[in-house]
Amino acid sequence: MTIDDLSEKQQRDFDAAIKEHYEKQKAGPKSVVRTGPNATLQSIAEPMFLAAYRRVRNNRGYAAATDPEARLEGGALGVEAKKARANLTPVIDVIASVVPGWLQERPSDDAGTIPELPIDRVTGLRVRNPWLEPHDFKSQHVIKELSPRLARWLEDCAKHGGPTMAMLDELEAERIEAEHLRKLPYGEKEWEANLLRPGSGASLTEQNQFVKSIEDPYLLKFHRREAEMGSPRLKFDNLTVRMALAKRSPEVRAIHKAAGELLKSWQQEERDKAA
Repeated sequence: MTIDDLSEKQQRDFDAAIKEHYEKQKAGPKSVVRTGPNATLQSIAEPMFLAAYRRVRNNRGYAAATDPEARLEGGALGVEAKKARANLTPVIDVIASVVPGWLQERPSDDAGTIPELPIDRVTGLRVRNPWLEPHDFKSQHVIKELSPRLARWLEDCAKHGGPTMAMLDELEAERIEAEHLRKLPYGEKEWEANLLRPGSGASLTEQNQFVKSIEDPYLLKFHRREAEMGSPRLKFDNLTVRMALAKRSPEVRAIHKAAGELLKSWQQEERDKAA
């Protein structure tokens, strides 16, 4: 069986599980949602979510895969996306652009460079540095919005009377770091080896030894940041996230909201079973 055949089979099983789930719900008032290792809908929804998530550029599927709660949230998202007839990968792509911790922090293509100020077509003159006297606060605001790095560069130039060797050295260091971080491999193997991550079970001594064992300073920096981000979560109860999603895509926010409600029903069912 090829990878494509396996993917199609997973999709068919997922569709059948969702259909069966909602058909059973119509049969009577008793809840039929099952959780745990034998949960048909969830056991199929979670890997479907992970497969869709891993198609997103710079995804952190490895972190979600090791966290049962993240997988459960993702499974609920997958069910509701399917119910809304939405492709799950673009839904996750929107969420990843809004919710922190869903993407690796890779440098942008222009990291380590400073964009040039535009040239006026009428006079042929380059736009002046608005941090020089007399200050042009409106232009400062525009540049800060367009490129915070350019804004900091121009402000430093005004402060020092022009670019300095220290500024050039810092820019070159940024370029070298960005080039290295773009090529740095980081996936399931590196995440599992990261003793700084939540849930690693490593003691403080083991973590310190792990830090000392990393010879590449860029890899150590990546490990630390990955550990800080932890596993990607959907933050259903976070008002800032809900508002940002609604502004970015009302359709995705509706799926996100429905997934949060579905997750609560799954969790309540689990509590009822335990009682």
